[in-house]
Amino acid sequence: MASELERAIIGLREGDVNQLAAVYKLTSKGVFTFILPIIKSYDLAEDIMQTTYVKAYENITSYEPGTNPRNWILTIAKNLALAEVKKRKRETSYDFTDENASLEGVYDLNTSLNTPTIDLANRVLKEGELSIVLLYAIGGYKHREIAEMLALPLGTVTSKYNGALKKLRAAYEKEYEEK
Repeated sequence: MASELERAIIGLREGDVNQLAAVYKLTSKGVFTFILPIIKSYDLAEDIMQTTYVKAYENITSYEPGTNPRNWILTIAKNLALAEVKKRKRETSYDFTDENASLEGVYDLNTSLNTPTIDLANRVLKEGELSIVLLYAIGGYKHREIAEMLALPLGTVTSKYNGALKKLRAAYEKEYEEK
């Protein structure tokens, strides 16, 4: 039997535009938490999340019923996020009115997300670990669902999650006990 998400996507594919709201409601939290560790900017991750649904709607005929609808949407999101990272690496902002300005450090994709915990996680965890922690803690997904999304064995997700928590705990204790 088709999942609620698959039914919504099939409805959208059959021309029921109202199903886009259902698709968004069922996946937006996961899409956002999936994109955030790649982009490392809250506002930009929101923009890419919105673009993901526009692209999904534009390419709805490419969805094959019976496949994993969540992975289909996450693949669109990942491709958009990676394209944005690549684009941003080529861009340089520069204030030509400032004679003393330097081109170094003008644009830093790894800006803080303005929360101490996420900032610490960005500094301490590897990208894969950060994705798993954010999908679990912010996205509210179960380890089994994360394993499916990231195409990893359940044991690997659980192991990486537990290892990431140990790293965060150690980094937190080191950083805040020294102060």
